[in-house]
Amino acid sequence: MRRLVVELYGPELDNLTKRSSFHNIESLEQVHLLRYDQNEFAGIWRIKLRDPNSKIEDIFKHDDLATEIQLLKREKGSSFIIFMRRRPIPSHLLRFDITRTRGGYLFGPFEFKNNRIKITFVGSQRDVKKILGQLEKRELSYKVISLTDADFAPDSLLNRLTEKQRNILISAYKLGYYDVPRKINSEKLANHLNLRAATVVEHLRKAEHRLVSGILSES
Repeated sequence: MRRLVVELYGPELDNLTKRSSFHNIESLEQVHLLRYDQNEFAGIWRIKLRDPNSKIEDIFKHDDLATEIQLLKREKGSSFIIFMRRRPIPSHLLRFDITRTRGGYLFGPFEFKNNRIKITFVGSQRDVKKILGQLEKRELSYKVISLTDADFAPDSLLNRLTEKQRNILISAYKLGYYDVPRKINSEKLANHLNLRAATVVEHLRKAEHRLVSGILSES
């Protein structure tokens, strides 16, 4: 597996931010991506507003793509930790959407700052070439920050989980338990893992709670 970190910039992104809630945001950093697909992003983010007197609710109230916003923690000044559920940017506004590329998946970090978007993509060498090829084809301005083997740090949030919780959670993501609509329910997920459905649901609940607690404690 390979890890690609790429930064997108240029007039197209400038025009996009002017027509969305992003023009009120100084920076947006992904703390933890809970899930993504062609229909929705869901994750925990650190956000800094341009105006320290602004409220999170006001920033997103006219944003039709943001379907749920929850304030988890207020940091110093105009920085906040939020949970955000959001639909992807329509293709007519942004010519390239990494979520619509088959193969591989998004991984941290994701960052928006100074009208530039930094994204991380994990996949095979073939997947990485496909991503870069799509950027070239659409003539988007980009800079490759790094391209390395996908080695994950030992202090990853996943290490807060028990081995059983980690295995169940990863299987749930891979098999589509968190997709909307779900590709697999708790009973079928349990059958796949040779466990009882009640056991799977309980381990997922505890895993999600530990991840969120870990995120907030690190922020």
